[in-house]
Amino acid sequence: MSDNPYSAPQSSRGRLTLGDEPLQFSQTPQERNAGPEGLGGWLIVIGIKLVATILIGCRMLMSMVPVITGDTWDAITTPGTDAYHPLLGPLIIFELVGNLVLVGGSLALLVMFFRKAPGFPRWMIALMVFGPALTAVDLYWANQIPAADVSLDDGDVTVVARSIASACIWVPYLLVSKRVRNTFKARRTPRRRIEPVLETSATPEAGA
Repeated sequence: MSDNPYSAPQSSRGRLTLGDEPLQFSQTPQERNAGPEGLGGWLIVIGIKLVATILIGCRMLMSMVPVITGDTWDAITTPGTDAYHPLLGPLIIFELVGNLVLVGGSLALLVMFFRKAPGFPRWMIALMVFGPALTAVDLYWANQIPAADVSLDDGDVTVVARSIASACIWVPYLLVSKRVRNTFKARRTPRRRIEPVLETSATPEAGA
């Protein structure tokens, strides 16, 4: 039995083959863990998703600016008006903060993506979990406000289900993909070698 755990298994019948081709086995841990590297493959889709999240979030924020800065805000937050509801003002603030987090987080992740920062997969997973949770809470909250004229329908359920399904696909990919691991691996900085300095002893003065 070989002492190398990565050596190819030996067969009493000769070399192992797959069809007409001999089987190749990794001889070292480096070979075993080798794989694709770089911003290619399915990672391109994740980059596109980040850009799309930024564009959609910016559009949502632009649509909310007139509501917050105009007379509409006074109408929905002043008790006694037809548009007033105690949950409506907090809902708008919640949507504003949530979209700011999505846009800001996506921008930061896009920078990490192109810089191949080691922490990108972990924070990308957090964003993918945060997005569906934000959408679900927002729809449920809006459904409690009659003045918002929002009711859950098949389209809203489809949106939430699609975002959850997307997270269920891409989160495992970020966790197990060799390309992700090799592209966003931690960079080891070379250690500076400290050369020993030998102190020369003082020579005795002549004639001492």
